Amino acid sequence: MTGSPDYWRLRPRAPAPGTDLGPLDAVPEATGREFVFGRGKAAFSMFVVRRGTRVWGYLNICPHFSLPLNYRADAFLNPEATLIRCTMHFAEFRIEDGFCVSGACEGCFLDPVPLSVHNGRIMISPLPGLA
Repeated sequence: MTGSPDYWRLRPRAPAPGTDLGPLDAVPEATGREFVFGRGKAAFSMFVVRRGTRVWGYLNICPHFSLPLNYRADAFLNPEATLIRCTMHFAEFRIEDGFCVSGACEGCFLDPVPLSVHNGRIMISPLPGLA
């Protein structure tokens, strides 16, 4: 089972489907970048990981203890840039589907935020049937 594909929409301050996150180049190759909507405890936090022209988005919440995955700005990957890493408990997740391959939440998934790239810009994907 994957992370809930619609859970991100239920979070406070969730951006609307179709939201433009900016140019693809704003997320450097093989790194992550955090995007925050709103402020304080109710802020919506997600991150994007890029490889070439492909991008993946996830809520910035570790399934183990509901803490942010990063403790430094945009630090979401292991040193080899091959897996997403929770810097609190060192759980590691596959970039392609958010599946936890090691650590305290092994077998769990990150909650995805569906993304697409249009004309060199990263967008939150429109809801099915609304594209």
